[in-house]
Amino acid sequence: MSVEVRNVRKKFGSFTALDNVSLKIESGELVALLGPSGSGKTTLLRIIAGLEFPDPGDAHILYYGEDVTMIPASQRKAGFAFQHYALFRHLNVFENIAFGLRVRPRATRPSEAEIRARVEKLLKLIQLEPLARRFPSQLSGGQRQRVSLARALAVEPKVLLLDEPFGALDAKVRKELRRWLRQLHDEIHITTLFVTHDQEEALEVADRVAILRAGSIEQIGTPEEIYDHPASPFVYDFLGNVNLFSGRVRDGAVVIGDTKVASSETAGESDSDAIAFVRPHDIRVSREASDTATLAARVLRCNAAGPLASLELERLDTGGQFTVQLGKEQFQQLQPKAGEQVFVELRNVKVFSEDYSI
Repeated sequence: MSVEVRNVRKKFGSFTALDNVSLKIESGELVALLGPSGSGKTTLLRIIAGLEFPDPGDAHILYYGEDVTMIPASQRKAGFAFQHYALFRHLNVFENIAFGLRVRPRATRPSEAEIRARVEKLLKLIQLEPLARRFPSQLSGGQRQRVSLARALAVEPKVLLLDEPFGALDAKVRKELRRWLRQLHDEIHITTLFVTHDQEEALEVADRVAILRAGSIEQIGTPEEIYDHPASPFVYDFLGNVNLFSGRVRDGAVVIGDTKVASSETAGESDSDAIAFVRPHDIRVSREASDTATLAARVLRCNAAGPLASLELERLDTGGQFTVQLGKEQFQQLQPKAGEQVFVELRNVKVFSEDYSI
């Protein structure tokens, strides 16, 4: 019960939207397509849905082993939910959900009793039973998106395709709905593919994440795999804040300034220029130099708002600036002040050869 994409290419004029993309979504899996604007994620989703077709060649789209490459969207049995809901304003919640069932040809249309039973089940699933007679204008943004998802599910699709489903909502509602989507998926186990540019959303909701860049898949894996073991500087940088330190690879470590720093993962030949990538929360700060904390820096700014405190530091040897994140308890114990000198230890360092670029 999987969905598979093979060798898909798509050009719009001289612009290459997709460049030989292959991807397999396992049965019951929830996969996120993550990437910056223009990376090809929505084009790929639309081709899987049948709303676009790949360029001529050896491209194939398979639903559960059946080749549907040139079959139009109306015959693919895919549920599709858009960012802007696309609800019918003149229909109430109940009728919006029932719409896809009512417009079927008479031979395949369920009975009125079956339609009513299916819609009532979906209303319960999306927790909007009391609002069945309301119109879209009487709903909040989050409620409208739930109705949009229920309408996509009403036709019992083989696959559910979501194009930035929470993109039009404010941050708090987005967080509530993505938790709800994960719970919903765990209940119904429908094969689901959703597009997002929100890294936190993808890492929280998806079973696996495919990161796209310039029409190609840069890396695919579980949220833990791509966050802890990024395959390239682009992935590392795209999945959160990162500090870059120029150095030189020597004996499986990297020398930054006069400091030799151990690296868990090193790409590049020994005795070659390299860039060390370190996340702000993987930097330890102290007031005293030690065997491990030997990069000297000056505190430029402190911001303790929120659950993490952020420090802006400046290296004393090169003047390069970088960011550190500390837990509130660490920050209160250290109590750093702007202008004072500190020492830092770099942890969980990932090294790429200098010819890599973000």
